[in-house]
Amino acid sequence: MESLYRLAGFEVYEYLSGEVVRITAQYAVLEVAGVGHRLRAPSGTIEKLREGAQARVFISHRIRDEQLVLFGFSQPEERDFFEQICQVSGVGPASAIALLSQVDQDVLRSAVLEGRTEELEKVKGIGRKTAQRIVLDLRGALEKEDLAARVGSPATVGVPEGAPADAVRALQVLGFHIIDAQDRVRKAIAANPDQISAEDLVRLASRGR
Repeated sequence: MESLYRLAGFEVYEYLSGEVVRITAQYAVLEVAGVGHRLRAPSGTIEKLREGAQARVFISHRIRDEQLVLFGFSQPEERDFFEQICQVSGVGPASAIALLSQVDQDVLRSAVLEGRTEELEKVKGIGRKTAQRIVLDLRGALEKEDLAARVGSPATVGVPEGAPADAVRALQVLGFHIIDAQDRVRKAIAANPDQISAEDLVRLASRGR
């Protein structure tokens, strides 16, 4: 995973491992190599942590007011779902954390797939229009992920493994929706039939954003 972030042009953490030195209702502090990292996290992750215990927390990075904010999750799948929610127009990290804190992840996924916006509207700050937008923006991606779970990695659905799949994953790191990333990579390959590297595919596919 680290190489994918390098491919996207910046360095981030996939996860942090260290001692939990503080826990609050909204965040935890994880000490790693003498440095305390404040990690905002959903309630499910907070509840699994214990002060003084060792923990591995999967990380999502967000820029807010020109500052890097770290969000922590007990499982990479929950972190990935958080990042998908954050890609929905008008839905920020705070709303995404609230959704994952107040609605079970499996219930939330089912609600999106089945168009049950009332489940999302139970969360403070999520109105009907926002709930409808979340369903509209995420349903296709989640349906494709369900299919991919049966036939292979989401990044490889519709694109060859190797450089094309790596390029799709790198575009996701840059903030592209997986379906958009796949479409852009396929078009870049079609326009450049000679074998090219993942770096070149990322450069070509990210044009015109």
